[in-house]
Amino acid sequence: MGAMRTPDRETRGSVALLAARLTEAAALGPGAALDRVDQVAAHGADLATAASAASLSRALELLWQRGWLPGEAVAAVPKPLTGLVTAAIGHECRRYPASRLHPTWRSQLASLDATPLALASPLVPALCLVVELVGVLMALPQLPRIVPGPCESDAPTGRSGVDPRVMAKVRGLLTKAESTPFAAEAEALSAKAQELMSRYAFEQAVTTADHPQQATARRLWLTGPYQAPKAQLVDAVATANRCRSVFYPRLGCVGLVGHDTDLEITELLATSLATQSTRALTHAPGRTRAYRHAFLVAYAHRVHQRLLTATATVRPTSTALVPVLTSREAAVDAKFTALFPGIRTRRTTATNPSGWQAGLAAADQADLHPHRRVAS
Repeated sequence: MGAMRTPDRETRGSVALLAARLTEAAALGPGAALDRVDQVAAHGADLATAASAASLSRALELLWQRGWLPGEAVAAVPKPLTGLVTAAIGHECRRYPASRLHPTWRSQLASLDATPLALASPLVPALCLVVELVGVLMALPQLPRIVPGPCESDAPTGRSGVDPRVMAKVRGLLTKAESTPFAAEAEALSAKAQELMSRYAFEQAVTTADHPQQATARRLWLTGPYQAPKAQLVDAVATANRCRSVFYPRLGCVGLVGHDTDLEITELLATSLATQSTRALTHAPGRTRAYRHAFLVAYAHRVHQRLLTATATVRPTSTALVPVLTSREAAVDAKFTALFPGIRTRRTTATNPSGWQAGLAAADQADLHPHRRVAS
């Protein structure tokens, strides 16, 4: 019922009026909102669906102007609304020529499993979900613009490339590390991934030394509880890989600034280590919130130490690399300051000693010393 159709000229005025009523409903109290919903529903499924699409498209258009990306919109809404927002994004973005989208936009849109925008029966509850989603989207805050918006003329033709063969090897190693039940094997596989990407990053730094050093940014969304220590784990991986991070506690995401190669390994390794830490936590004896929080904080602390050691082991000793890395670090700092002026440092504390010790022990098992051999 209510599959999306393109309205003809005679109905566009009605669609615009009904879409405005849905948008108004998102800003009103429950009673007044239901009155607007009933008015829209009275016009039938076809017009109600077209009005829903128009209202959602406008909310998304404003969201893009506030610096959001399509995948982030899906991550930010409540789970019951993810299907609807995905369909709305698919409908809205059909009018964006792929040739005028930034590679990040193209990648995120390609990863969305968007179905045609349709309203389920009965119509009034379906419209209430539309109103709820419009309200959620309109309430999302301004974010720093990290890539050009849709159809902006300065969108680049391609993303600075990390060798896909290297990335395939790294992803394969981390996938095995996440799936193996053996801590020593997971340790060796994660170590090999860090070693491989660190060596590649240093090689890239040398080969691009004569090029302008351009740092970029991205955001990594966290899942589940204990997001503060999870953000600390991301920061541990980021700083070990020459990136900087900032945590958005109300949104549950981490902003990352660095060079493309460093950002790739940061995102991949942080995601893998988060999976490994969650698995280790399920086997830990403590069940209180304080214990689990301390476990994850300690895990991030020890992982940071191990990553620094692993990176230092593969870092070239030539003094010729020093000015190159200094220039790259300055580019990262400049980009970070431009995106996040006046940022404040916030410490994450842990008060449960047994959880802290268990977290350190688990991180030791995920040690990233680069000279361990991968188990066959």
